[in-house]
Amino acid sequence: MRKLIIANWKLNPLTLASAQQLAASVGSSKHEVVICPPSAFLAQIKVPILGAQDCFWKLKGPFTGETSPAQLKDLGVRYCIIGHSERRALGETDDMVAAKLQALLEQGITPVLCVGFGTTVGEDKLDVTEALRPQLDSALRDTDPKKVVVAYEPVWAIGTGKPATSEHAEQIALFIKTKYGIEKVLYGGSVNGVNAQEFLSQNHIDGLLVGSNSLIPDEFNKIITS
Repeated sequence: MRKLIIANWKLNPLTLASAQQLAASVGSSKHEVVICPPSAFLAQIKVPILGAQDCFWKLKGPFTGETSPAQLKDLGVRYCIIGHSERRALGETDDMVAAKLQALLEQGITPVLCVGFGTTVGEDKLDVTEALRPQLDSALRDTDPKKVVVAYEPVWAIGTGKPATSEHAEQIALFIKTKYGIEKVLYGGSVNGVNAQEFLSQNHIDGLLVGSNSLIPDEFNKIITS
């Protein structure tokens, strides 16, 4: 089955030449592969499917340093990550995320709504779903869930080398789909070339959001060929 695999380069690499070299290293895949480089490189990265790491909720105006969804659309961006735990840790609220989601939908860009901030290792399914409810309720209110991708990223698994179990990720994905009518749920958090297949083989996990290992060509190509 064709899955959705999104590479989140975060604030890497430091030069355009390195970013272009990294983009060129991405191999072919039977899956849908989206590359999300830093915003400074969006206009000069050539990949089949381009994504963005964030956006603002207004189209234009006196908002220094922000990026409009309309500008992303003009650059050919098809997916945009919102609500990432690293943004929430800087003070981004559920209301801000919800506004970004609506602004993206108005421009025909698919929001990739990240949830999982506030979770802790060892929590059972009930504890996790209670932590996710406010994030999902706010963002998906009065929205067609079929137009949104949700990425479950337990904050404790991001960059730690200690991913959630595939069984846990599957349970949470099933909850999100059943409760909110979402059609595509991704897993993210310490995904690598070894464990990717285990996550992708789950019935309700429709793809992966890959962070640090999307910067390692050999590792990322193992993931997208899983």
